[in-house]
Amino acid sequence: MTAKTIHLKETDSTNSVAYSLAEDGVAHGTAVVAEYQSLGRGRLGKSWQSPANQGLYCSFVIRPNLATSDYPLITMSAGLGVALALEETSALEFSLKWPNDIYRNGRKCGGILVESSPLTNHHKEHFVVVGVGLNVNNRANDFPQEIGDKATSLYIEGGKVMDKQVVFEVIRGQLLYQLQRLEGEGFAGILKQWSEKDMLVGKQLSWVTRLGEVVEGLSLGPDSSGRLHVKDKSGVIHEVLSGDISLSKTA
Repeated sequence: MTAKTIHLKETDSTNSVAYSLAEDGVAHGTAVVAEYQSLGRGRLGKSWQSPANQGLYCSFVIRPNLATSDYPLITMSAGLGVALALEETSALEFSLKWPNDIYRNGRKCGGILVESSPLTNHHKEHFVVVGVGLNVNNRANDFPQEIGDKATSLYIEGGKVMDKQVVFEVIRGQLLYQLQRLEGEGFAGILKQWSEKDMLVGKQLSWVTRLGEVVEGLSLGPDSSGRLHVKDKSGVIHEVLSGDISLSKTA
């Protein structure tokens, strides 16, 4: 069975479509691309603004040859792949915000949402869906007012209209390559490259835990397991597995 690309004019979420296809057994590397998402999703239940014809909204079905304990590393590996793909297609430099966001000049350009099948299933049935939402040809006034000073696009940064199909193909190639690299070589090389693009390391940040607690501290960067380490003002080092991370207002 070979991978295919499914192009949709509109859908609720490319991740939802790809997840259903994965359950039906489609091949590793199969992709779903939509011109518009009515219910685009991000991490922690957040929505992803998906204006028609401006952004790239795509999801990839991955069948990893990895221990399930290593699945959390897929998010950072995918992030590196997307950042490298954008640098290749735009000739710009991008940074990464743990664990899944793509930034340029301090503004968010894209995000990644990774969802896995139930790990209680037989291991041969396991799959992961990697969703990528990317601001490509958005103009500044295309963004809602509440995120206007926080968001950017390839067009805003590079000053030219990008061919979304070209961007998609390069992202697919880089994404599959980084995941193949993760399977064959482990995480160390990916982490090294990822860390060179880390926009948080050495800066003061705020971490909102899943319980709603706020921890302020210095980012020490992610470790070999992909966990972010944050050192608070009392010297205690916290291991961050999940939660909302942002630069402190005083940073």
